[in-house]
Amino acid sequence: MPRFSGLLLLAFVAGCAQPPPGAPAAPAEGGDADPLARLPATFENMPSCPVCLKVTLTLRPDGSYAVRERLASSEFYDFGRWQASRVEGLLFLEGGRFETLRYLLQPPDVLDAQEGVQGGDLKRRSDVEKLRGPFRLTGLYDGTSFKHCLTGLAWPVDDSQAGGGLKREYLKTEAGMAGKPALVAIDARFDEEGTAREEVHIQRIPAILPGTACPGPG
Repeated sequence: MPRFSGLLLLAFVAGCAQPPPGAPAAPAEGGDADPLARLPATFENMPSCPVCLKVTLTLRPDGSYAVRERLASSEFYDFGRWQASRVEGLLFLEGGRFETLRYLLQPPDVLDAQEGVQGGDLKRRSDVEKLRGPFRLTGLYDGTSFKHCLTGLAWPVDDSQAGGGLKREYLKTEAGMAGKPALVAIDARFDEEGTAREEVHIQRIPAILPGTACPGPG
């Protein structure tokens, strides 16, 4: 009889230790089990030598990403969109400088570089680096704002000398005179200083391209 009572007691304690149905799972040891939790987030690799490729990637919550590649004393920037497949456990980066890149999501904080991706694996940093560019962007300009073709995001254009030059040239075009957006290619940085929201700061004289719509895929 004492043995039977002991078994009942163990069963009762084990039942109390189980979470109720529908309760959230306990977080993995060391933090969130999802590398994409709490965006924005910055990831970077660990180069094996001082002049080897250094990759810094910042994922933004609006579905866009910014990346800086540093090789020796040269820096290259790209801006694009990211998508995650929970079924495959993969992160896809689609930008303007390279083919779509794939990373395997490795909880809790690693992006495992897949075949063809340079720089190797990326590990999440404890801080967020706001990469500002300059980026080469193609999109639609309507005289006051710029809409990026790849991500669909839009920003006001600053009133700098280059920004003012773009507006003057735009107003001379057929699209500008008709009040329609024009397709443009710009080299720009993102700037938040002294503004209520992020805006595009044009670095160089932009190019106005033929067309009033973004090109289709392919």
